[in-house]
Amino acid sequence: MRQYAALAALATTGAVLGADRLSATEKGSLLIYSGAQGTIHISNDYPADVRLQSYIVNDACEYYDMAFSLTANQITAFSTDDLAAPFGNGGMASSVSMYVWAVDASNAQMRWNHLSGGIIGSGAYATAAAMQGGNGDAVGQAGTINLDGVEYSSAFNGATYNFVADADMLTIELLDHDFADKNAADPNTKIVAEIWNEDEVKFSGTSRCVSCIESASLSDWSDSAVNFFRASSLGTDLGKARLSTEANASCGSDDNPSSERAFMASSAGNGSVAGTGSRSATISYELESEPEEAGKRVRKAFGLLRN
Repeated sequence: MRQYAALAALATTGAVLGADRLSATEKGSLLIYSGAQGTIHISNDYPADVRLQSYIVNDACEYYDMAFSLTANQITAFSTDDLAAPFGNGGMASSVSMYVWAVDASNAQMRWNHLSGGIIGSGAYATAAAMQGGNGDAVGQAGTINLDGVEYSSAFNGATYNFVADADMLTIELLDHDFADKNAADPNTKIVAEIWNEDEVKFSGTSRCVSCIESASLSDWSDSAVNFFRASSLGTDLGKARLSTEANASCGSDDNPSSERAFMASSAGNGSVAGTGSRSATISYELESEPEEAGKRVRKAFGLLRN
């Protein structure tokens, strides 16, 4: 992920220079932790309290919501084992994703570009800056967060990936989430990889269907005829890949067709990933938390989880 210049407010529009895309180095109003395993930390560097809304998501795209506050200049931390525990799998050695954003008293998203964090362990981390208004002002329509470069920083359209053949676990997370509807279909797409080996020979044809969140070892990318993430096909130990998304009927259904999607990618082994390009993503959520009655979404008592 690229490093951005210092943030600067534009007097006429309230937009933020250097925050047009997700960043791993700048502060923002929304934090994304994708495929995190270890310790998640979150910091508020403003001299006032802030309320945060968050959603925790597992690799089955089940989720629960959690709200908490940070005082002035406070930092807090969460173990991903603890965050995974409500999903009922024991939580040990589990990776989760966490979406966190600043909200006002009515739980509507607001501008608070004073949040930062990171992962002690593995996973991908990024911030999205709010691009409109002043500190504490509402952003867009309450309950709908648009990562479009207008309301919030835009999401990534692709990724570059340096890898060791057969020796990595790659996690792909699509960034469109509808937390307001527990019965909403999971987003899906086809991830297409253009791959180069150490001799700069290019290979095409490696791909994988992804629904919501997908973690797989490189040797298990078996959707395509030939898997060039494998050393036996690549011909060298090291490689580079350019990842993009594609609408492909083989990955969706008539009721839920696949489409091009914004995504984040992370390496859990020997590889390194950087986001590229720009694409819009939308996160929807409930303004008031309601008990989960049924459906596939998780409803279990856990610490800060509302009852």
